[in-house]
Amino acid sequence: MATSKVVYSGRTLIDLTEDTITEETLLRGYTAHKADGTKIVGTAFKDYPSRYSFLDTLQDSRGENILDKANNVIQGETVYKKV
Repeated sequence: MATSKVVYSGRTLIDLTEDTITEETLLRGYTAHKADGTKIVGTAFKDYPSRYSFLDTLQDSRGENILDKANNVIQGETVYKKV
């Protein structure tokens, strides 16, 4: 039986009732307890590829695009890789 709140001598020791975690928001393989107290195993990112990249416009600290000598916007590659 799952327990979501533990009160001892009028003092709340554990209270999960307002927790918002779900299997989909918890990293794959990690364990936690949902608001109703049931134990879950995370599934977030389970279907992601082992490498993902995209081009992104580079900007300076003011948020303005960085340009090369020919006045072209410079892009950088952002890479996410499973380790």
